[in-house]
Amino acid sequence: MDLETLWRASARERERERAQSFLPMDISAVISTIIVLVLAVLSLPLLNTSYWSNIRSLLPFTIVSPLADLVVKNATIYTSDASLPFADSMAIRSGRILRVGSYSSLQDLVHYGTEELDVGGKVVVPGFIDSHVHLIPGGLQMVRVELRGVSQKDEFVRRIKEAAR
Repeated sequence: MDLETLWRASARERERERAQSFLPMDISAVISTIIVLVLAVLSLPLLNTSYWSNIRSLLPFTIVSPLADLVVKNATIYTSDASLPFADSMAIRSGRILRVGSYSSLQDLVHYGTEELDVGGKVVVPGFIDSHVHLIPGGLQMVRVELRGVSQKDEFVRRIKEAAR
């Protein structure tokens, strides 16, 4: 047997050993580790004590009212409601107003995880969101090429070409 044949046989043997060294047990250990890590990450919300009260309040068959994340109190709240134009407190959950009224009328929505914000008598009004476009200036803005900050000719040409496409 010549040296090259012996080298090839040795290389094949090393390859077989390498393939056998990665046993199915190694694969199962990797898969088990991944499963444990995924379960650990998914169970993190369970550590938050307010998680349980929030879940309970979302169930349709419970008689428990939803609990507030935030209560704004000691405020002058303009409600836009003729039957109650102003209130002094407001309960909020997940960015939505649950109830507006007196502080005592909101107590059933408060739990140990509720943040209470005392605004010191300041005025609270609904958010005004006005999204509109003036037709001609808006249209011109849409076809405009942004050239602020361009100091090189190549960059200037590149932006113009991109806008022309």
